[in-house]
Amino acid sequence: MCCQKAKWKREIVNDHKFDFVCVEDFKVHDTFIGIRYLILYLTVFKVVLVYVADLWTAGILLIFDSWSSSIKPTIPFTYSKWIYVGCIFISFLLLALDWRKAKAIIASRDISYAFTSTITSRYYALKSYSHFCFFYRIKRQSKMVDKIAFFVFFAFKGWKRLIFAEAPRQAISAITLYPIIKTNITRDWMNLSAYGHNTVERLAMALMAFTFLSFAFSATKLIVAFILYIPLLFHIRGNLKEYCCHKIDKRIEGLLIKNSRKRRINQRKAAAKGDLRKKNKIKANNSRQPTLPNV
Repeated sequence: MCCQKAKWKREIVNDHKFDFVCVEDFKVHDTFIGIRYLILYLTVFKVVLVYVADLWTAGILLIFDSWSSSIKPTIPFTYSKWIYVGCIFISFLLLALDWRKAKAIIASRDISYAFTSTITSRYYALKSYSHFCFFYRIKRQSKMVDKIAFFVFFAFKGWKRLIFAEAPRQAISAITLYPIIKTNITRDWMNLSAYGHNTVERLAMALMAFTFLSFAFSATKLIVAFILYIPLLFHIRGNLKEYCCHKIDKRIEGLLIKNSRKRRINQRKAAAKGDLRKKNKIKANNSRQPTLPNV
């Protein structure tokens, strides 16, 4: 039952810090992992572009008192303007808070907390490919319940941004897009030429629709995570973050033991090769027979 005591308990492991782990031992040259590493760079680049676009939008609204897009929201400008500006302000406020937490985690050098922090994990991953490979090895959970726990945990991490910084803006976008979509008499929803009056308006509408669909996907992901969290709570019977950190510590411990065993095997093989070479050298020296000098 949910009220029963959990069978697990997280313990702080001092060895599970980057000061005591050689991440170079976990570096692998794999095409699939390399592609994922490239996707990480593209993701970070996209995030930067989103924040730049938010700054641009806020500047247009506050300085020029007009929309940067050719499509005007259905809601009156007086209200929609401050909704957008407020959402952008909340977005940067949440970013500042996340950066503050990330700096503390980086200073602690704790691996489990670094893994659970999006900013910190990306910082280490961008810092070196070895860190990315190490995090990738940690992420590879075998049990389905652990995969669900990590999915729910990371989905919940963005709920504040989704609800307070994205939802109001996307609500305005949805209200604006609906009458535009209704003007499509061809019923060919993928035909951009059926929307708007010119190319600029069509591109603006396509961009607005893309951001709204991205928000809808994230919202659906959050709803699914919430649904999964209810039965998951009966399993973990405790704090979700502590449970994830506990599983990460277990995973790190297993990786370190496996890596230590692999290193000992390699050392034994190297020592065996060295002994074999030494024996062959001694054998070769013994095979040489002394000869009498020619007088």
